[in-house]
Amino acid sequence: MRKILLALFVVVGSMSFGWAQVDTIFNPKSTEKIAYYEQLYRYQVTRVVDLMEKQNAGFKSAQSDIAVFILNSIKNGQLLAYDDSLKNVKTAAEILVSNTAVIEPEWVATKSYFTNERCSFSGINYESTRNDNKGHNPKEADWWQKAVEQTEYYQPSQIVALDIIEDVIFDKRRSRLYYDILSIAILAQKQGSDQMNPIAFINYKDLFKLVEKYSHSKNLKERDLVMWRNRYNPSENRTFNDAFKLRLFHGVIEKVENPDDRTMQQIYDSNGRTFAEAVFARWEEEMKLMEKEHNLWEY
Repeated sequence: MRKILLALFVVVGSMSFGWAQVDTIFNPKSTEKIAYYEQLYRYQVTRVVDLMEKQNAGFKSAQSDIAVFILNSIKNGQLLAYDDSLKNVKTAAEILVSNTAVIEPEWVATKSYFTNERCSFSGINYESTRNDNKGHNPKEADWWQKAVEQTEYYQPSQIVALDIIEDVIFDKRRSRLYYDILSIAILAQKQGSDQMNPIAFINYKDLFKLVEKYSHSKNLKERDLVMWRNRYNPSENRTFNDAFKLRLFHGVIEKVENPDDRTMQQIYDSNGRTFAEAVFARWEEEMKLMEKEHNLWEY
């Protein structure tokens, strides 16, 4: 009888584990793991961290560049990149394409091409420079030239900023404000353009684990890849994780969680306000968050 009861207990236990639902006590993407019932105050904030800015220079150096580290980690499969929904995975090739050209029909050796007629060869578009161009390989410079429109790819130097998406949480049990980073967007800039576009999103939790792994590597070169550099005192170099934790960066507020899911700029544009007013509003929003923290401490 005891054996039967024990067997039933094991079966029921295994079934309950199989039917168990995902834990919803805290955000599964969180690294801070602050339970929802401990959160007195929470707002999601998006900040733009300009890597060209002097205050953020620690993330971009000859030895360690956070943008290059993220891109290389995506290429070798150590990090997953997503679209803006953070649900659909994107490949490295999709991320790096900045301008897609129309691929012309494949070159046919038996076809006779005329001047300016196009074809593709090894994924590159070519244009005939002479009439009666037959049997000549597109790589022969006397008969062909590369077409102007080609697929262009982002270079590491074009990764100019990061979007930090984080929850600003006041933990009522510990009476402390936490900045809980959830995801990071990589912003790239096309040649000759001032506009920055998000080309991929990554879960910060995945990046955090990868940086921890590299920072404890036996290979000193691997450790160097994830170091935030203190340009005035190298003894105070930190890992990327520590730099984020200690807020050793400057990020301008782009969006504060709102029902319409609009950025600060979109809100002001829709009301016919000037760009200068939107810039001032970002600074004012930062002051509001600081004042809110002060008031919660009094509470």
